Amino acid sequence: MNRIIPSLNAVILTAFFWVCQLLVMLVSYLKIGETTVTSGIVHSVILLGGWTITVYLAWAIIQLTINDVNDERKFIKSGLIGLIIYILIVILPQLMVMFHVSRLTSYVDHIGHLFERHWRMHEGYDFYKEGSYVTTEHRVNGFEPEAAFLANLLGVCYLPIVIGLTTTKQIFWRALRSRTMNIIFNSLLAFGILLILLLVKTTTGILTAGLGFLIWLCWSRGRQRLVLLLLAAAGLVTIGIAYVKFDAIHTLFNQFLFNKQYTDNRLGGSIGLALTVLSHPFMGVGYGFTSYFTLQNVPLSTTQNFEFQQVYSQFGYPNLSEVLGWFASFGLIIMLPALWLLGKIIAKSFITQRYIKLDNDPNYWWDRGLHISFITMIILATFSSIFVIQIFLWPYLLMFFFYRRHIQRLEQEYGIC
Repeated sequence: MNRIIPSLNAVILTAFFWVCQLLVMLVSYLKIGETTVTSGIVHSVILLGGWTITVYLAWAIIQLTINDVNDERKFIKSGLIGLIIYILIVILPQLMVMFHVSRLTSYVDHIGHLFERHWRMHEGYDFYKEGSYVTTEHRVNGFEPEAAFLANLLGVCYLPIVIGLTTTKQIFWRALRSRTMNIIFNSLLAFGILLILLLVKTTTGILTAGLGFLIWLCWSRGRQRLVLLLLAAAGLVTIGIAYVKFDAIHTLFNQFLFNKQYTDNRLGGSIGLALTVLSHPFMGVGYGFTSYFTLQNVPLSTTQNFEFQQVYSQFGYPNLSEVLGWFASFGLIIMLPALWLLGKIIAKSFITQRYIKLDNDPNYWWDRGLHISFITMIILATFSSIFVIQIFLWPYLLMFFFYRRHIQRLEQEYGIC
């Protein structure tokens, strides 16, 4: 039980966080009052309390279940098996429906109705009115509320793991026996994730796929890097030909990358959040209250569209840049210590790599692979936070605390202070 009791420092930091947020939420509430464009002080406190409990439970689960290398391997293997099943029974059927295989429509709608997370919708603005997100928007979302969130899930949680396994050439899947078969399987899984990121029809997915491949290329060495360079060249040529010859590919890249339209709300929201940060830099405006201040600061030139006039202006402006939303909500008083703590964990990950190099460690490649995965996850999460990512959901928290637990294990084994 002692392992799931937070340290005194953690309790002090959490109390400090709550005192700051309760104070600034009260100030914002007294200024704004009751309005439909904010969460309200009671609802905001409940949401923040739920988020705090989720963070604690994710930490406690990892503390209880991850004790040694074998536990780490089981955790990663179960996650990847779950991903493969998820791709086969959820994402693949959704892709087929997106490509007009109508016989699977009822199946996709049914599982979407049961498991899909939905935003609050309004008249004339409903992503799910035809039965599911896929059949309404003709875009793939897994069980996420939108396609971009599926791209975040695959790119931030799963792709880094596969990159770590592939670049270190481990025999991870014992059933495949040979190292070559493991490399081939893990590479196919990585390319499968990258392909899905390209096909989900979202700017986040396309950019994450490109950045993820570049990171994979940077971590790879020798023949693997050469193969990836050749595949990249062949892929660019193939995409270029497809872009010219096939209308669907041409439309995909134009709509979500080269000639993206309807960006007024993202631009206006980002500017509004940035101005909110500049006007409330130290304490922020409080969790759940950024919408009001974004609406006060949004440029008028970005408001002449249906989504703003019928949804955002009446029911609240979501944070369309996550990192700006964090600074606007929590201020420098919270964000600077949080970034400092994250920086310490990243630094420790690099420090432990020096120690395992000096020791004849039989788990060297496993430890090296998790280091690669962790740094890759941080890079991709940082990139995704420019847009929208729900970083405080279970998958992200579990992966973060898993990597942290792994680093702590190495520190204990090598006596690193």
